Amino acid sequence: MLKSISDFFNSRRGRFLLLSIIPVIILAVAFLRLIKIQIVDHDSYITEATKLRVKSRILYAKRGQIYFMSGTSDIVPAVLNERTWLIFVDPSYVADKNKVQVELGKILGDQMITTWDKVWADMSVGYVPVAKHVDYETVTKVKAANLQGVGQQETSKRIYPQGTMAAQVLGFVNGEGVGSGIEGSQNERLSGKDGLLKTVTDVNSIPLSIGDENIEVKAQDGEDIVLTIDENVQRKAETVLKDSVDNSNGVVRNASVVILNPNNGQVYAMANYPTYNPEEYYKVTDASVFTNRVTELSYEPASVCKPFTYAAAINEGKIDLNSTYYNAGYTKVDDRIIKNARGTENQVGTRNFWQALDYSLNTGSIEVLRKIGDGKISKAARTTLYNYLYNSFGLGHKTGIELYEENGTIISPDDKSGEGNAVRYANMTFGQGMNLTMIQVAAGFASLVNGGAYYQPTIIAGSMQNGKFVPAEQKLATHVSITKETSATMRQMLQSVRKANNGANYDLKGYNIGAKTGTAETYDENGRYTSDRTMVGTIGYGGSKKDGELPQYVILVRVDGNAQLWGASNAMPIFNQLSNFMLEYLRIEPVI
Repeated sequence: MLKSISDFFNSRRGRFLLLSIIPVIILAVAFLRLIKIQIVDHDSYITEATKLRVKSRILYAKRGQIYFMSGTSDIVPAVLNERTWLIFVDPSYVADKNKVQVELGKILGDQMITTWDKVWADMSVGYVPVAKHVDYETVTKVKAANLQGVGQQETSKRIYPQGTMAAQVLGFVNGEGVGSGIEGSQNERLSGKDGLLKTVTDVNSIPLSIGDENIEVKAQDGEDIVLTIDENVQRKAETVLKDSVDNSNGVVRNASVVILNPNNGQVYAMANYPTYNPEEYYKVTDASVFTNRVTELSYEPASVCKPFTYAAAINEGKIDLNSTYYNAGYTKVDDRIIKNARGTENQVGTRNFWQALDYSLNTGSIEVLRKIGDGKISKAARTTLYNYLYNSFGLGHKTGIELYEENGTIISPDDKSGEGNAVRYANMTFGQGMNLTMIQVAAGFASLVNGGAYYQPTIIAGSMQNGKFVPAEQKLATHVSITKETSATMRQMLQSVRKANNGANYDLKGYNIGAKTGTAETYDENGRYTSDRTMVGTIGYGGSKKDGELPQYVILVRVDGNAQLWGASNAMPIFNQLSNFMLEYLRIEPVI
C-alpha cells in the first residue's frame, strides 16, 4: 500500500497533484491566520496598537485651601498649596535606559518613589511616576538634563502658614488618603476630582492634534473652605493652654478648650495642648496628639453638668429655688451611699437649691432628681431627665459638627441590661456615669443660657470663590431646649455660683459672667474611681448687662492631671483669662 502511494507521487501525475495542493494549503493557513488576527484577536491587537499610539496621564486637581477668620470680615490662610512637580518616565519613548537611570538617579536621589526594575517592567507603559512633590530647583535640573522619555507635571503640597495653630482642627491626609481634622472629614470637598488626558502620538511619540482617541477630561479643583475659627481667639486660647500645662511642673497632662458663639453655634476657637506641626505629621511619635479632644474623646464632665439637671427640674416646674432640703453631706440611693465632694463639710444643714448649686452639693442635684419624680428617683423621673439631657441638650450623641466626632454615651432608663437604674441616674445629676464630648456639653450649655435655642455647632463659615469670601447660609436653631424664663433663671444661678466661688473677683467690671466648675475622678487599673488622676473643667458664658444678660460667648475648659486637680484652681484660671479676652476682643460694652 505504502509502495503504491509512493509510486503515485513519484509519477508525473502525482507530482503535479502535490504541487497543486501545497499552494492551497499555504493559502488556507494564511487565510486562517488572517481570520485569527482580524476577528478572533482583533480587540487585543487594537489594544496593543492603542498603547503604542495613545499616551495617558492624570490631570491632578488642585486641593482646596483652608482659611481662618480674623475679626468679623478679614480672612487669613490656614492651609495653602505650594507649587511642586511630579517627575515621570515614559519607558516606550526612552532611547537610552542606562543614561536615564544614571542621570535621573543622581538628580532625584532618595526622592525616588519606585525602583528602576518597576520602571522598566513594561516598556509599553507610557507613564510611570518616579518622584512626587519635588521642588523648583530639582525640576530645573531634570529639565536641564534633557533626558528623552522623562517628563514633568506640576502638582502641589500642603503648607501651614500659621505653623501649629489649630493643628488638631486642620489635620492632614496621608498618602493612603487617610486623614484627620478638616482635611480628613471634608476630604471630598477639598480634594476635587482628577482629570484625564489621552493624546494620540506619532511613531516618535510626538502628540498629534487629530484622532478620535484624543480625550481631555479637565480636573475639577477642590473647594476653598473658610473656617469659623478666629485666628486671634485661637492664638490666645493656645497660648493660655500651653502656659497652663508647661507651668504645672508635670501635674497637668493636657488641656483643651472650645469657645463658641451661643447665638449661632459658630466656633471661635478649638484648641488642644500638647500639639504638633501638621506639615510634619509623619515625625510625630505620640499619635495621641493627633486627637481633637474637643470632638473625638468623650469623658465624664462632672459638676459642669449640674446646670442641666437644675434646668430640667425648673422647666418642668418641679422645684422652687427658694425651697429647702436637709444636706447631711451624703444621701442613700438604693444600696449606695453617695457623698458630696471634699471641701463642702461646712455646708451640712438646711440649704436651699440656690446654695446647693453655689457650693456644688451632690446631694442637692440628687434631691432635684427626686423632685422631678415627686420624691423618688422613679423610672418616670429618670425618663424625664434622659429626655432633657439626650434630646433637649444634645448630650450623648453626635452634634453634626463638620469634624470627626465620638458619639458619647447616656444609658437610657429603658436599657435592657438594667444599667439605667436609680444609682446611675443619681450620679448623672452631677456629671458622672455618662460619657460626653466637650462639643456636646458646650452646645447644650449654649442653649441653656441663650434663651433655649439649640444651634448645631459649626466650624465652617463659608468658602472662597473667585478670591471673595462667600458666607455659608446661616442655620436656624434646630429646636428649643428650655423656655426663655428657665434660661433666665439659669443665668442668674450661674452668676450666683460665680460670685460664691470668688470667680467674679477676676472678671472685668460691668459684665454678666456665669460659670460652673467640675472635678471628676477617673478609673484606676481595677476599674474604681481614684483621685490620683483627675479631670477638671469650667464652663461659663459672658455678656453685657446692656444686652439683657444674654451671652455673647461660651467657654468650656477641660484639664487632665497626673495627680489631684481641682476645677477652681486648675481650670477656672484658664476660663478667667479667656473670658476677659473675649469681652475686650468682641468689644462688648460694660455697664459701670
